[in-house]
Formats: sequence, C-alpha cells, structure tokens
Amino acid sequence: MTGQRQLNRLFHLMVVCAVLGPTLGVPLLPGFRLTCFRVVFFLLVAGLIIRQVRHPSLAFSQLIPVRWYVVFFAGWLIYGGISLAWVGHLELGLKYMAFLMMMLLLCLSFPYFIRSSGGIRQTSRILFGVFFVLVVFGLVESITLWHLPVSRYFGEDQPYPTSFFTNQNDFATAITLGLPFLVTALYMIPMRRWNRSVVYATGVVALGCLLMTGSRSNNGFVLPLAGLVWGLLIPFTVERRKLTRANLLKGAGLLLLALLLVHQLTSVLLSQHTRDKLGSTLGVIQDLQGSWNFREEGGEEPNQAVSGDQSIHTRKALIMNGLRLLHQSRYLGVGAGNIEYYMQKMPEVGKTNIHNWWAEVLVNFGVVVFIPYILLYFLLLYRLWRLARVKGPNPPSPWIRWGAVSSLVALIGYFFGGMSPSTAIHFTPMWIVLGFALAVVAMGSREEEASLPRRRDAT
Repeated sequence: MTGQRQLNRLFHLMVVCAVLGPTLGVPLLPGFRLTCFRVVFFLLVAGLIIRQVRHPSLAFSQLIPVRWYVVFFAGWLIYGGISLAWVGHLELGLKYMAFLMMMLLLCLSFPYFIRSSGGIRQTSRILFGVFFVLVVFGLVESITLWHLPVSRYFGEDQPYPTSFFTNQNDFATAITLGLPFLVTALYMIPMRRWNRSVVYATGVVALGCLLMTGSRSNNGFVLPLAGLVWGLLIPFTVERRKLTRANLLKGAGLLLLALLLVHQLTSVLLSQHTRDKLGSTLGVIQDLQGSWNFREEGGEEPNQAVSGDQSIHTRKALIMNGLRLLHQSRYLGVGAGNIEYYMQKMPEVGKTNIHNWWAEVLVNFGVVVFIPYILLYFLLLYRLWRLARVKGPNPPSPWIRWGAVSSLVALIGYFFGGMSPSTAIHFTPMWIVLGFALAVVAMGSREEEASLPRRRDAT
C-alpha cells in the first residue's frame, strides 16, 4: 500500500506539471526542454514497471470498462510507428510519436489511478488548484502586461494573457475546457459556503480572462455551444426535487451577477484592440462562408477578410491543403508528425501547423485512425450522457454524475475548441479532460456492476 500511495502522489504531481507545461523546465538542447512533467512522467512509468515486476499478480482490472480505448490507443501507436516507413521527415515523425505515447499514457493514467469517488474528489481538488493558479496569473498578466518567458509575448507590452501557455488561444481553450467543471460543481457537489464562493469567484475571473484573450473561436463558438449544452442538460441531470422556482431564480441571479462582474472587470482591462477583435466574430462566420477554392500552384492575394484579418483565410487554406495531402497519401495519412514538413511546400499559407486537431489526426494518420477515433469519441459522449442522467432507483454517486456532466459539456465544446490551438498533440488540458472522462466512465461502470446484485436481491 505504501508503494501505491507513492505512485498516487507521483500521478498527482505529474498532472500538476502537465498543466503548467514548459514553464517548469529548462532548455538543454536546441528544440528540447527538460520539463518537470517529463521528469515526473518517466519516474512514474519506472515506478509502475518496478511495482509490476515485484508484484506480478497486480492486474489492470480498473481499465476493463475502458478496454476498447486502451486497444485503440495501442493500435494508434502501432499504426503511427508503421507510418514512419513513408514519412518525408523521420525526425519530425519520431518526435511526434514520442509526444503521442506520452499523452496517451497520461490519458490512461486517470482511469488507472482514480478508482473511487474519493479519488475523483482528490484529483478534482488538485486540478482546481492548478486552474485557479492559471486564471489568477492570467488576471495579473492582464493588469501588469508582464508575461512568462514561455509566452510568445515575453518582453512585450501586449494585452493578451497567455498565463502558463505559449499563446492566448491555448489559454482560452484551457479555460473553456475547465469552466464546465466549475459551473456544474456549484450545484452538483456538496461543499461548504466558503469553498463554493471560491469556485464562483474563480469562474468569474476565468470568464474575464477568456474575453481578454480575444480568442474568437472560444468566445464566439465554444462558449455559446457549451452554454447551450449545459442548459439543455439541466432538466435531465438535476433531481426533480431541486428544480424548484426558488433554486432556478437563485441560479439565474448568480449567473446575472457573474455577467455583471465580468463586465466590470473587462470594462477596465479589455483593450480596444481586443474589443475590435471580438467584435469581428460575426465576420469570421462570413469568412467561413466564402470560397474554399484554393489553387494548388501559386495564387493571388486573398480578398479582404470581413473579420478584419486573414487568419480565417489561412486556416481554410491549411485545411484544404491538408485534404490534398490526405488524398495524395491514398487516405493512409502523410505519416506521424509530417504535416508541417509537407505544408512548407503547399501554396496560399505562411504557416505549417494545420491549426485543427481533427484535421491533424486525419491528415497525419489517415482514415485508419481517424474513423475509430471519432466513433470512440461519440461513444464516450454517449456513456457520459448515460451516467449524467438522473434515472432509475440507483443513480451514480454525486461525484460521478458531476464528472459525467462536466466532461460531457467540455468535450462537446471541444468540437470547436480543437480548432483553436495550432496543434494539440502536446496540449495537455485536452488529454487530461479526456482521461478524466474515461476515469468517470470506468468508475460509473463499476458502480453499475456493483448495484446489479443488490437489485437482484431486492427483487
């Protein structure tokens, strides 16, 4: 038990370091940074191997409820390794595969280490502490205009908060992934009034930071979608006895107060440039509705974008070029991590990252990986929905239902959120939410199995 306790501590430390990212690290070689996450990750892997050697009888039964995801992740790694045989740049492929292996293991570590409602509670508290640090530093950053060395704006007086991330889009995506967990915790988890006030205040600051990032995809698409899904889920995920007029009015009042506080916060800290950028969100929709025909050879200067910049035109060109590369690869993918290598030779763009996680998986690994990835993603959403519903005589415990509702909203919002970061292969907040969702599903499945004998005895 002592060894397992030490491994649990390493797991939680790894999660903290994963979110805080390259800030906790030092550059050793050109293009390589030794981070705290990588050190703790390999210590944890080594500890698991040693423990398994000393105690061969230890099983991985806690992964059985999510075994198809384990099988898929293993297949993904195998196919990625095979794809190295036809990559154009082997070094990029090996680097990408190293990231993929680490992120998949990070993801699976959640259902492995979180084995009870107490584990969900402990891990959630740690993740909340990290999220609190992220958004509070983002607020300080907006006030002082001082950025960390890992930020693209380090040494510049730029109004965009990036917190512990490289750019503001990554920070904004991390916020939209975390906000559903805060909002639902306010009414689904029993907690003291002081703790509830801290969670509420953190949500307000997070929403203010989200606006100050100026991320149009997260503010204009992810946030409304997540809010809509959350509102639609309330009648199905909250006990009927709690859906009283008094509680609904109280919730509406707290929501209105949060909006007023965010308005006051951003009226002081939101720069005019960010206001103009957010105001052009509708122009983004018009840009998306524009022509998607990009010539393969050369090209004229793009028409003036309605949104005020050419970022949407660039992203459209990246996707179309990526689909051309996919077709040229006979839909098998260009090989792990080789989008950037081939994108350098493609017209119409000055960027190499495809800036779309879904397209990144498709173009790198082809339909062989993309189709099962999407199917399992939707299966995960369905299983979360089943756990989130208030149905039957023995619904899951409050912590599992909270985790299911929060993960469901966050992962649906990520349909658009995944189009914001330049790449998500090492975007740890996404992998952590995915892993947390798998842990919730595994826990919920075990609770359902444990309740079956009791139901039979009752009948």
